[in-house]
Amino acid sequence: MGKKKNSKPAEKIRLSGRNIYTDKRKRTIYYDFVTKQGYLIEKKNENSALFYKNRFVVILFAAILFGATFLTVLQAVIAGAVMLALAEIAFRRSFLKKLEPVTDVDFEKRVSALEYIVTRKEKSRVIALAVLYLVFAVLVLLNAYQEEYGTGLLIFSACLAIVGVYFSVLHIIALIKINKKEKKKRR
Repeated sequence: MGKKKNSKPAEKIRLSGRNIYTDKRKRTIYYDFVTKQGYLIEKKNENSALFYKNRFVVILFAAILFGATFLTVLQAVIAGAVMLALAEIAFRRSFLKKLEPVTDVDFEKRVSALEYIVTRKEKSRVIALAVLYLVFAVLVLLNAYQEEYGTGLLIFSACLAIVGVYFSVLHIIALIKINKKEKKKRR
């Protein structure tokens, strides 16, 4: 009898993006461009990694809400900058310290957002997200028009709408690929 390999099957992790890679051993690696170091992301660290990966977007929306509700625009910008600094410190000093540094990284490929959507999301969820991102884009522009924003906020709203359209198109492309994949399986 041959020797059995003592390796765990690779766990599916819900992460993709610019700094997330899969190496040849099917491990999920976060590569930090600042420290030029790779870090192993295990299933138990997935939720924290997901938050920290999206920290800039979360803080941006928090600053926008602060500015739209009870702070002036300048105060919201300052609060956003402080939150960004605190999040980055927490990311570097807390989260990255918990991860195991990987010195033998042999990058096979980056997990693109499109590939992640096609392989790991349900078809109904992809349809819903495509529609919701498009609705978001339209509502942001309608809100800017209705509230008669100044030039700066109007441009910012247009940028948010473009991001919404981009993610909607990304999900539509993923849906087309999912449908092609399903047709191939049926044949």
